[in-house]
Amino acid sequence: MNVRIESMSHGDGKVYLQLVLDRLSPQAEVLLDAHLKDGTKIPSHLFPFVPIDPSSAANYVVILPHFDVREVDLTFVEFSGAGEPLGQSRLTVEMNMMRWRTRFNALVHNELMAQMFDIEREYSANRMNIFFTEAIEDGEEIVVKMLVDMPHVEGSEVMVDFLDKWGNDMDLPVYPLVDETSQPTQFGDTPRLHIGFSVRILRDSKDFCAAVYDANENIPGGFAHFCDETFESLQESFIEELADASLDEGYEQWYRNHCETIGGLALQRSLSFPYQPTISLVLPLYKEDMCYVPAALLALSQQTYSAFELVVLDCGIDERAFDHAFSKWHEDERFVHIVADSSLEEAAARVSGMMQSKGEACAILDPRIILAPEALFEYVRCLNKLNARSSLSSGDDSEKASYIVYANHDYFDREKGFHNPQIKPIFSPDLLYSYFYAGPLVLYSKELIEAVSQEEGFSTDAFEYDLMLKASLKADSIERIDKVLYHVQDAACISAEAEKIEARREEEAFRLGRKALALFLRRRHIEAVVLSEIAQRRYQVKYRLPESRPTLSIIIPIKDEIELLDTCLSSLVEHDTLDRCELVIVDNNSSDPATKEYLADLDCKLPYVRIVSYDKPYNPPAIANAAAKTCKSDYLLFLDNDTEVISEGALSAMLAHCTREDVGVVGVKLLYPDETIQHAGIMVGAYGSAGNVGVNLPRSASGYAKRFMCASNLSAVSASVMMVKRSVFNEVDGFDERFKVSCHDVDFCLKVNKAGYRVVYNGDIEFYHQENATSGHTLTDEQLLRAERERAFLHYRWPHYFIEGDPYFSACFDGESPYFRLS
Repeated sequence: MNVRIESMSHGDGKVYLQLVLDRLSPQAEVLLDAHLKDGTKIPSHLFPFVPIDPSSAANYVVILPHFDVREVDLTFVEFSGAGEPLGQSRLTVEMNMMRWRTRFNALVHNELMAQMFDIEREYSANRMNIFFTEAIEDGEEIVVKMLVDMPHVEGSEVMVDFLDKWGNDMDLPVYPLVDETSQPTQFGDTPRLHIGFSVRILRDSKDFCAAVYDANENIPGGFAHFCDETFESLQESFIEELADASLDEGYEQWYRNHCETIGGLALQRSLSFPYQPTISLVLPLYKEDMCYVPAALLALSQQTYSAFELVVLDCGIDERAFDHAFSKWHEDERFVHIVADSSLEEAAARVSGMMQSKGEACAILDPRIILAPEALFEYVRCLNKLNARSSLSSGDDSEKASYIVYANHDYFDREKGFHNPQIKPIFSPDLLYSYFYAGPLVLYSKELIEAVSQEEGFSTDAFEYDLMLKASLKADSIERIDKVLYHVQDAACISAEAEKIEARREEEAFRLGRKALALFLRRRHIEAVVLSEIAQRRYQVKYRLPESRPTLSIIIPIKDEIELLDTCLSSLVEHDTLDRCELVIVDNNSSDPATKEYLADLDCKLPYVRIVSYDKPYNPPAIANAAAKTCKSDYLLFLDNDTEVISEGALSAMLAHCTREDVGVVGVKLLYPDETIQHAGIMVGAYGSAGNVGVNLPRSASGYAKRFMCASNLSAVSASVMMVKRSVFNEVDGFDERFKVSCHDVDFCLKVNKAGYRVVYNGDIEFYHQENATSGHTLTDEQLLRAERERAFLHYRWPHYFIEGDPYFSACFDGESPYFRLS
């Protein structure tokens, strides 16, 4: 047997050698060993090859990891049947020849190279294949996720080794992610096993090779080499998929495609509404704000709805400068000039301006705001819809609902144009307690402002935030207009001085906002501590439990796998007190004698543990309902056995949230073992049913508009870690047991929302969740069909979520992606 190289190429961390092996015996089988010069064995592939180029004599392709070494030694051994080797041949590959040979082949033999690069796919059916699926930057590290695809063969034991860029062994912790079997789609095919895992590597030493093999040698192994090329490709696709609206470089074009057209604006000017309120826009103006006024006034003059008054609150403006800025407005009957009393504090001056306004609706107009031409028209359109709903429900056309209305906005400067859109959910009190997400332009009914003034008064601390907090409790309706209706001028594009002033104002407003929020909660007898996180400009509300701690049942279903249960229980004991708690372990047909022994021992050692048997087929909602019927506690915590508490005091924090009168369900942030996000809430409508928000992003990611870290209200959260008020659980009849495979948690949360209770997600409470560890996720054809039927049933039961979209997200977002991407 003779061996010679006909062609060499490299790509994606691998070296491809096109070889000619001649003088082989008929029916011969050739095996390959690859070694470095020091004798270290390295992974390799040898595949028969039939080139598309008729002039090529190549009949084999060798694939090697592209290590940073000068030479690799290859040994080819020829066999015929099971007898002794017929012969062998050796070949040394000079790796430094690779670059120029690849360039030459790319120019001359590009089709042949493409065929060679595709050869692994051609031989993938009967061996292990490993792929890099994601590369996620997390500080100084990169989380690299991998998937092994292989035939499902009984007795196989999957192992993985890691080698550095020079071929030396690496010791990397492996984080299991996926272990599932897919059934064959065609007759004669075998089931496929998919095993997912990840590693964390330092950014500065990211070159490595992952080699998978079967320890029992039932299936040939495989390898993949992670390098700059791999990282850049994965990073590019990752960013493209997960970049949220605030990072979208194409936002300005998106906005221009979605704002009102010239023809639409002309039509708006010709229309009149049944209800045409006067809108009062109170413009507090200080001398440092005069730089913003021209753009703000131009936008007002272009409004398609003209029934408004502009109340300018003059807070020490030079008379000549004022007259010049408002020269075109002095004769306009909609213009009102109020000189603020210099002795009044800023909040008192704003109250004075709002109280002296004559409109049925009123808003504070920040001087930086540039209204879109259709802005006031859209606000009034919303009020007419609201009045129509109100009169239909009350039967009284004269009765007007008190209301709050807010809309989406973005930022504007001369260099960036329109950018950083702030797309907002429907009213979310928990998000409002995290920061003033509804602002800066919020429209209030005059009756509502007067009611707040008479009954509570206004705080001098963070006036607009305080007003929103208080008014939100008294309003009959809080409406979101899901359109971008105004632009906030970036101070930086005006001048460096304007930027400094605005930064100082924002810092002061944030500082005073914490005080206003704490006072607001205290006056409502809500025991809580409000913390401020300055770097993220958000508040954390730490609710206190009642003096008499409520009772809690922690329901954990299991089927064997006591190692998982033991880890889960240990984390509960370690991270919180279990006073007035009971642990309900639901044994669903365990067969391992070790499980029976463990549970018996647990039952004896821990007085607050109760074992419940459930001997029917696996059905998560049915198991949860059956366990709940045996509990008498005030609250229920449904917990998967493959979860692990991370946050100190997690149960107490969840319980404190859940004791609030308007809350029915509390969910948390779930992390994969590799510290990437598995769940930061659920978006209903994603992937045709529902999808976890934030999957695969780093644990530290704040998310779009801080949504991953802030407490907020959502349509649904995962039942893997879900606390429920017992009375609410009974009121909505628990989980629907028809959702046997998926979506039972989504359906349950939607029932809770419909019943008038809030579903809270708290990103400050974290659990690990292995997800696939419990059931192995082997779905039969029958189960796959069942899952499809359940998704269809979810559509049938909750159609408006799939037509109008999840209200805690936005129609501005891609409804199929839970990553806050623009539509």
